Amino acid sequence: MLKKIFNADDFGMTLGVNAAIKRAYEEGILNSASLMVNQKYAAQAVEMAQNMPNLEMGLHLNLTNEKPAANPAEIPLLVGADGKLKNGFVNLLLLSVLKPKQFRTQVAKEVWAQTQKYLAFGLPLKHIDGHRHVHLIPAVFQEVKKIAQAHQGARIRIMNENIFNTVRQNKSKSWLFDGGVIKYIILRLLTWWNGYKSDTYFYTILYTCKLSKAQFENVRIPQGYKAVEVMIHPATPDIDRAHLADVWDESVLSPYRTQELGVLLDKNVLEGIN
Repeated sequence: MLKKIFNADDFGMTLGVNAAIKRAYEEGILNSASLMVNQKYAAQAVEMAQNMPNLEMGLHLNLTNEKPAANPAEIPLLVGADGKLKNGFVNLLLLSVLKPKQFRTQVAKEVWAQTQKYLAFGLPLKHIDGHRHVHLIPAVFQEVKKIAQAHQGARIRIMNENIFNTVRQNKSKSWLFDGGVIKYIILRLLTWWNGYKSDTYFYTILYTCKLSKAQFENVRIPQGYKAVEVMIHPATPDIDRAHLADVWDESVLSPYRTQELGVLLDKNVLEGIN
């Protein structure tokens, strides 16, 4: 039987994200989450997870925002004068090409520091993925593979979605206009470059952060996979608007976050994936 993994990214990011994940687990179909260890509300997320025995937990590797887990002085390529991580996905990819030796050394320090911080919370490491998919950058991916191997083969999210299969089953063509197809091509190429195979199929990259129930009607997963992972970003914007000082990514205030929470609260969504 196909295992259906609904994974909430960004656990620990804000109060509103944490509240949405808790609700989606207790009232809906959420069964997996990825923790951002270098966030203000990571400790609260861990407390919540301790009361969610069937929630599979993993590391949401973050190399783009807020404070690093490693000593900032040891990773100057990654941090700015304010001591915070300063690069987006594109800059990290360019640095991996232009300054490969320095980049690999510094990324390894931060990746392992975040892993140790995750393990210090006492959580089992069931999977690893990355905020803004940074874990798929080849130099980063090599470190992630080492960590996965050291932890009984923790699942690594890769981009193996078949675009033709997805397009055939979904009427919405929003991905043509919001960058979804460009994201798909880049991440698919990086997955190919990394040469890593998984028996878990990834679904929904074309509609990232804009999932609706329509994306889960009569979905057919290609044969040969043991599981399917849906990446989803629930939040509670009303809570986060009351704590704007804690919000560094305004996407948590988007109505799409509420829409994605609605997907997780609808148990009929499970029946649409086969």
